[in-house]
Amino acid sequence: MRKLFLLTLMILASATGAFAQTASTQNGDDIPNMGRAPREPNGIGRLDLRVVDEQGNPVQGVRADLKSNRTDGFTCESWNWTDARGVSVLPPLHMGRLTLTLKAKGFVTQKVQVLTNSLDQPVRVTMIRKG
Repeated sequence: MRKLFLLTLMILASATGAFAQTASTQNGDDIPNMGRAPREPNGIGRLDLRVVDEQGNPVQGVRADLKSNRTDGFTCESWNWTDARGVSVLPPLHMGRLTLTLKAKGFVTQKVQVLTNSLDQPVRVTMIRKG
């Protein structure tokens, strides 16, 4: 009887934990940050992007193009698309002066200047619907 009681408690505890995890994932509070600011000029960094619409809903399918004009005269580029959570982690690249271009069907294309020292936190952008 004692074993059955303990087994029931363990099942209940794991089900409660799964529900709590699902609830917090839906509002995006626990999505881990994958961004990294470069530690030196022209150093390697990574952009973690979070995109929502005017109502705060995640926007899937946003094409994010990051262009880096380095101080040594080279240009680097990376790109990716947002997932169902509105998240996109771009491949790492050498960071200089950064321009992020965001395009999605039904939304106004946006160009955003991004500071390299801000990349230790997700870059948050609100897309504006056309029309």
